[in-house]
Amino acid sequence: MFRASSGEFRLEVPPGRTGHVAVSYDKYILVWGGYRENPGALASTYFSGAELWIYSCISERWYLKENFNTEYPPGMSGSTAVIIEGSMYLFGGYGYNGEGCTNRLYKLDLDTFAWELMKPIGIPPIPVDKMVGWQYKDKFYVFGGFGNPDSGPPHDFQFVFYHLLWRGWTNQFYEYDPKTNKWSVPAMTGNLPTARAAHAAAVLKGKVYIFGGRHDVFRMNDMHCLDMKTMHWSGEISVKGPVPVGRSWHSLTALDDRHLVLYGGFSQNNVALSDCWLFDTFSHTWKQMKLPFKKPRLWHCACLSVFNEVLIYGGCTSNILDLDRTPEQASDIVVISVLPKSLYRLCLDRLMDFPEYSALWNSLPRHLSTILQLRLGITSQNLEGS
Repeated sequence: MFRASSGEFRLEVPPGRTGHVAVSYDKYILVWGGYRENPGALASTYFSGAELWIYSCISERWYLKENFNTEYPPGMSGSTAVIIEGSMYLFGGYGYNGEGCTNRLYKLDLDTFAWELMKPIGIPPIPVDKMVGWQYKDKFYVFGGFGNPDSGPPHDFQFVFYHLLWRGWTNQFYEYDPKTNKWSVPAMTGNLPTARAAHAAAVLKGKVYIFGGRHDVFRMNDMHCLDMKTMHWSGEISVKGPVPVGRSWHSLTALDDRHLVLYGGFSQNNVALSDCWLFDTFSHTWKQMKLPFKKPRLWHCACLSVFNEVLIYGGCTSNILDLDRTPEQASDIVVISVLPKSLYRLCLDRLMDFPEYSALWNSLPRHLSTILQLRLGITSQNLEGS
């Protein structure tokens, strides 16, 4: 994967952003889109759709891949993306060019890095942003979001209108099949979660868990589960013990065969949150984790690394609705370690504590030497080494 020719990938660090997408792929995390607030500017800056940022979990370095020769999507925020059979599928979002929300679907081939605007058959979702998406058995599923049903096809789902923006919250639920290039509404039983946006979802052992999000003026803290094998919705899960406060723009990440990690978000009182919770899907209980740092994040992205660490990238660090100050967009990566590090990872980390001995690294196996040099900041075009 990512066999780099000269100049194809650039070793750089992406600027901070909000409302982007991030997906795990092999040993990497792929980041696309989002926007950045500019002090004194009349509008936000949306990052070019031609940019794909690649973070190596092994070398802990960023690479930039630019592609101006294909039909890449416009810069957007609030999109959702999944990986299916070596391609990244990107749906929806809010466009920079004034058109508002979209329901376009793009495909990025991760071998050629060529974008393609898909033209599916069937009835698509209405144009939305701030929805969730996931893949299951090579199909793309989309739930919820904030949009305008009048700009889309006929619908049969809950819609809560927000008169200030002429848009509203939905609980639309759609399935896209790449093999037939078709949108459809899955056959299902049970009760869908209420209309919402800026919620979070995670897939664990054939079940999708959806937590929180905003519904009208409320930021919720309810948990729902969809069994993808039976396509049955649980309704709100009854939780024992303490529960995180209601929130939107948070992240939910599947950690192992049993647990989900919740991080950050935006509270009912417009506070950027930095709390972290562990949800046990067996006992239906929450446990708050004590972290050695306090880093508020909202509208960020979270992915599980190959080392079973939750990596949080980007997002806003303060009240995103405060008109008196420009919100700060984070550019660092927050690492949440729940499980013990492997011996391999511990050895790499320990070697990095003694950079003065880097001249001796050439005596190590080549792939180890390459990884250590990359982590030290020595430029290389070889992503395979990571």
